[in-house]
This record gives sequence, C-alpha cells and structure tokens, in this order.
Amino acid sequence: MKRLATAITASIAALAAAATHQYRQSAAAEHHQSALQSKLHIVEQSLSATKQDLLGYTTFTQYLEVTKKAISGRAKFLAAKIDRNYVHVEHINRSALGIKSDATIILNYAVEYSVGYDLSPESFTVAADPTGITVTLNKPELVSSPAIGAISHEIPGKGLLIDEKAQVIAVQQQLITAAAKQGDAIKTEEAVIALCERKLGEFLRDFLAKQPNVRAVPMITFVYR
Repeated sequence: MKRLATAITASIAALAAAATHQYRQSAAAEHHQSALQSKLHIVEQSLSATKQDLLGYTTFTQYLEVTKKAISGRAKFLAAKIDRNYVHVEHINRSALGIKSDATIILNYAVEYSVGYDLSPESFTVAADPTGITVTLNKPELVSSPAIGAISHEIPGKGLLIDEKAQVIAVQQQLITAAAKQGDAIKTEEAVIALCERKLGEFLRDFLAKQPNVRAVPMITFVYR
C-alpha cells in the first residue's frame, strides 16, 4: 500500500510538472505571438504613414485641371509690369518768308508695359510628367497697350517760327508708335520672359500648395510652342 501511495504521489507530481511546463510553454508562446502582433501593428502603421506621405507628393496631379481654370480666370493679374524711361529727340526745320528756323525738342517720358501670356483655356496646357509639371504655351506678348506717362520736354535754342505747344503735341503723338515698337523688342528679352515665368510659376505653385493633402509641389518647367 505504501509503495502504491508513493507511486501515485510520484505520478501526480510528474503530471503536475508536465502541466506546469506545458502551461509555461503556452504562456511563452502567447507572449511571443502578442509581441509579434504588436510589432506587426507598428510596421503596418509605419507603412500606412509612409503611403500617405508618398501620396502627398503626387496628390497635386488631381488638381491640375482646376489649377488651369484658376490661371485662366486671373490672366490679367499675372502679367509682368515693365517700366522703361526714354528720351526722344526731334529736330525741326522750318522756313517762312525766306527765314529759316531750327529747333530741337527733347522729350523725356516713361512707359509701362504689361507683358504676359495668352492664358485662354485653349492656348496652354498644364500637365504632370516624370520631372514634375510642364506648362506648354506661346511666348509672352504685350497684353495691353503701352501706358505712356511722366512726360517732360525741353527745347534748347528755340527758333523764331516754332510754336512750342503745337510741336510738343505733335511729337508726343509719335510716342505711341515708338512705344509699341519698343514693346515688341521688350517682350523677347530673356529677363522679361524669366519674369513672366516666375509670376505664373509662383501663382501655380501657391495655388496647388493650398489644395487638400498636397504635401509638395514639384519643379515647374515652361515649354514654348
């Protein structure tokens, strides 16, 4: 009987030890699995954040069409203002009753030119490409007539037959044609073209940057037809 009791006790102890070992292994496995799930959750969160971050760099493509409409609607405000000062010298030769009279009229005047792009919807495109954004359009042009102002004049050595007021008015009327010719040259200057690109580019970049979920606006390139 004593031996039987000892055997039963030993068996119970062995079973208890085995159960304890199994429990410990199960608990360790559950802990390990929980740790793996926690790490997996962190990785998934990181991947989601990275995905959202990357999407922020391409979201701008969703707004290119609305951006184009906004540009067309503000075309007159996107022109570059160019101020130039000029001196016009006009020599006048007159004769009457055998008397010759010479005079020189010197006009100092300023002209403001508005140089920009034809931004009607059919005249330009805004598209995404591997390098960023490409704006395709025609080269800058005068978007309004040159504005002439700040005119002053002098007539050194005025002749006897010179009507100062009439002659100054006559010379001033020539300035409109002269300013238009000067404007044709100004609109082709590299510095003026660069200024036009900067004004349009700044508006485009600022507009896109304000759109929802746009994290960054890429490089903008201008291509002329």
